[in-house]
Amino acid sequence: MNFKFLELSKKKDNGNVLIVIGGISGIKAALDLGTAGFKVFILDFTSKIDGHMAMLEKTIPTNDCSMCIESSKFVECGRHLNIEIISYAEVENVKGKAGNFDLTIVKKPRYVDEEKCTGCTTCIEYCLVKYPDQFNQSISKS
Repeated sequence: MNFKFLELSKKKDNGNVLIVIGGISGIKAALDLGTAGFKVFILDFTSKIDGHMAMLEKTIPTNDCSMCIESSKFVECGRHLNIEIISYAEVENVKGKAGNFDLTIVKKPRYVDEEKCTGCTTCIEYCLVKYPDQFNQSISKS
């Protein structure tokens, strides 16, 4: 398999932040840091950033639906100029010291042209391979 390697730290300033795993806490932290002026990278090993909160029907103590809380944050995160989302990737190598790290990230192949994909899911209907659905705890296949 071919892997695409990304280098995050091209600049010498320490203004970049990497948040590993894009659940609701990571997204909130990214929004706060991005608004404060930092360049923020959200890295998730899955193909999406949603975390476990998206699987909940209701949240405590407000009894709101979890997607009602999360969806606006997802949209804001995707549109924020200082936030870059790197999904379906993992940190391969870390060098440096506290406050000055160089990271190498391995981006896994998606077998889809990300620039052209609109998320319509039409390709799923024609795909011959079925995988366990991660969102449903691998109970069903998609």
